[in-house]
Amino acid sequence: MKRIKFINRLKKLGRMNKGIILLMLVFGTLTATSQDIHFTMWDAMPITTNPATAGVFNGDIRGVINYRNQWASIGNPYKTYSVMLDGGLFKNKWKNGYMGAGVNFYKDVAGTTDFGVTKISLALSSVIYLNEKNTASVGLLGSWAQNTISPNNLEWDSQFNGQVFDPTAPTNETISFDGNNYFDFSAGALWAYGEGTKTLSSHDELSMKIGAAFYHVTRPSTEVEFGDLDKLYSKLAIHGNAHIGISNTKMALRPKFITYFQGPARQITAGMLFRYMLKEESKYTGMFKEMAISFGGYYRFGDAFAPSVEFEIASFAIGFAYDMNISGLTAATGGNGGPEIFIRIINPNPFSYGRGTRSSARFR
Repeated sequence: MKRIKFINRLKKLGRMNKGIILLMLVFGTLTATSQDIHFTMWDAMPITTNPATAGVFNGDIRGVINYRNQWASIGNPYKTYSVMLDGGLFKNKWKNGYMGAGVNFYKDVAGTTDFGVTKISLALSSVIYLNEKNTASVGLLGSWAQNTISPNNLEWDSQFNGQVFDPTAPTNETISFDGNNYFDFSAGALWAYGEGTKTLSSHDELSMKIGAAFYHVTRPSTEVEFGDLDKLYSKLAIHGNAHIGISNTKMALRPKFITYFQGPARQITAGMLFRYMLKEESKYTGMFKEMAISFGGYYRFGDAFAPSVEFEIASFAIGFAYDMNISGLTAATGGNGGPEIFIRIINPNPFSYGRGTRSSARFR
């Protein structure tokens, strides 16, 4: 919504090259369906989904980087870079829980004008062990954000000399574009359940998480220029995922879902990964590290299907997904949405049977 309003204001200030206007309107229309960034592999960047997930994993420290490129086939693509670091505090000192903390940075750049959003967020969570299998967590997120725009690539009628377009010619425009800074606040809650295998070799562990988060509590203004208030819609996110080990096999199912409600926009994504254990970890010595591969896909209702593959070995994991458009945008993109990749490292090894946690299955 905000980019459509911004583009309409640009049109009132000067007559722009029709091709550029069209391209910007395409990006503005696409952005209208969701004001926030989103990831296909959303559970790889959990703090962007729910601040209550900070520190909720097997291990002490988790670091994740993510890159997403979208709609490159129809012009200047959306490019999103994100880095996340989180961990648990006082795990060995508190008997019935601990604190979680995390920091997340992302930058989103799109379109001819390089319309960008830079955001740095700090998450704090309180994790409580309800019993040996159930855990609850609540979290808060505080963020600083900046919106920027660069008019250097815009093309104006005054730069056409009657025969060719001259990018070095003056634009005769006096407008300037100032970035906008704002603070943002969010909150969330999470429930996690986990139970271990019945025997050392049955591989029938079960774990699941269900959570909800409310973003943009104060509805900050995101206007870049012109003085008009353009408040960000508050967003409700509801999500869940599970790990279901199939008894006496090396297979596991990993279903997941997430839904967003933000102003007039709705987004529902469901996914299923099939995990196969390539190598089992040594139960006592830890000499051999667990290795697994997962394959499957995500379906974003009315928008895209994304095949996905993930590879895990001990503390290291890497995942890749590729969006394929199925919406009306297919005519312009040829079905090509864009790739997304994440790299994750957890210390210590999350498969080391309870190191850093009280249960080997609590947060698998």
